[in-house]
Amino acid sequence: MPSIDTAYLPATAAMLSLLGLWWVVKHKPKVSFRRRRAGRGHQGPVWRSVVAWFAVALVVGGAAGAGLLWLLGWPKLPQGVAFSTTEALDVLKIGLAVVAGFGGVVALAVNYRRQRVTEAAHVLTLSQEERERTKLFNERFAGTTAQLGHDQAAVRIAGVYALAGLADDWAAQRQTCVDVLCAYLRLPRESNEGEKEVIATIFRVLRAHLGTPHRAGPWSGLDFDFTGVEFHDADFSEITFEGKVVFDGAVFSGPHTSFERTVFRATTLSCHGTTFESDQVSFRDALLDHATVEFVGAAFTGTSVDFTASQIQGRTIYFYRAVLTGSRISFRTSEVVGTTIRFDRCEVSDTELDFSDLYPEMAEKRSFGVLVVEGSSLRRVTVDLRGIAFEETDIWFLDSTFQEVVVPVDARFDGQRLKVRRVALVDTVLPADRSGGTRAGDAEGPTPAVDVGPSGSADQ
Repeated sequence: MPSIDTAYLPATAAMLSLLGLWWVVKHKPKVSFRRRRAGRGHQGPVWRSVVAWFAVALVVGGAAGAGLLWLLGWPKLPQGVAFSTTEALDVLKIGLAVVAGFGGVVALAVNYRRQRVTEAAHVLTLSQEERERTKLFNERFAGTTAQLGHDQAAVRIAGVYALAGLADDWAAQRQTCVDVLCAYLRLPRESNEGEKEVIATIFRVLRAHLGTPHRAGPWSGLDFDFTGVEFHDADFSEITFEGKVVFDGAVFSGPHTSFERTVFRATTLSCHGTTFESDQVSFRDALLDHATVEFVGAAFTGTSVDFTASQIQGRTIYFYRAVLTGSRISFRTSEVVGTTIRFDRCEVSDTELDFSDLYPEMAEKRSFGVLVVEGSSLRRVTVDLRGIAFEETDIWFLDSTFQEVVVPVDARFDGQRLKVRRVALVDTVLPADRSGGTRAGDAEGPTPAVDVGPSGSADQ
């Protein structure tokens, strides 16, 4: 008899054999099925599967029997002893059980094959349905885009609605459909009533799919490219953007451009080379939730950009090489938390930068973040800093020229938070610190660890 230490070896060997055979059975049919499908287009005869399963049963049964005999010490049957009737019946029962087991093996092989065929047919059906669906979508896409190029405005309007419906149905190419609508806005167009109605229809469709400030719409997560579009009294209010929004080279004109109560969530608002000619560009009550705003090379002429009462959380509002003339940028009463507002290499004249009264109710508990004016020229500018003397709020004036600049502050202002380095002051007096001195000239300490701005915008 084997020792107790080796008594479990047959069971272990049998288990490993079963695992190996299971792996072969699990993976081999897939390989052979693919080869047959690629070659003859059908599976092999069923007897092969039956024989394969018989072989598996024999190997498993042989391994189990051999392990049992080994565990029993390889006992020998007595010689010349006849079986009794009871023993013969027991042997017959064992034989019938073995036959039934072989029948079960055959049934298992057949069922396994049937399941494989059913799965393959299902996959093929789904593939065919997907091809048919894609073909139908492509036909619809070709038809709707042809409508957008029609001479009659009514047909183009129908094409706008048809393309919007296609975008709703075709999730895989929804972005493409929206890109076509945005591209239509960028095309040169005639100034007639029919074309104005087509443009108005596109904006109504966009607004209908961009949700509300409280709930994102089905298109909110898409990107919108309005490069070079000329807007007059544009209204992007009370919608939600969660994809990138590009206004590069666009022109905003008219009395009022509205982004009021609009939500920009984890996205980028790109205004590279954008011209703002509107009397007012309003972001009142807007929510910038970890969104980056880039006014790179933008021009503001006689424009009031109003972020009053907005919520700005994280990331950067970046003015780079922007030109502000006779304008007003206001963040008054806004909730600005952990945000960098940066004016880098800007030309600012006859303009008011209003950062007053931030957090009117919780000023002592909140952090503004960082305000940086670097490499810029400010002439006849008011930088209103009243009401932002909270913890972790740093204000940096770096490598700039201040001419006739006024910086109002109140009693809560902490002069130690104002850092000035290499700033030329002309007819300008900066706020006094707590010791009564003025913060002018080169300030001690490192440069601020703030965002450097959008990629590709730094000087080469």
